[in-house]
Amino acid sequence: MEKLNQQYNNNDLKILLINIKEEKKLVTSFIRDKKYSSSVLLDTEGEVSKIYSVYGIPVSYLVDKQGKVALKVTGEVDWSSAKMKLIIDNLINE
Repeated sequence: MEKLNQQYNNNDLKILLINIKEEKKLVTSFIRDKKYSSSVLLDTEGEVSKIYSVYGIPVSYLVDKQGKVALKVTGEVDWSSAKMKLIIDNLINE
């Protein structure tokens, strides 16, 4: 995910990491250790996960420029694959 953030840093792709029901101190430490540069939302009450029907993690969403979910993937994703790059590039160029 971090490589994806760096690759598309100057484009219209925004990456938001959402943490569900964990303490800020723990999340901050994890983000620092992993050297993530993406923004992080702390969903301390689980409200965002309810809105997006998150029942397992990890789950990834690609949201288009109109704010609509274009793709939902549950589980690990190879963000460097040709398929994902094509999907992301198509969303950016819409």
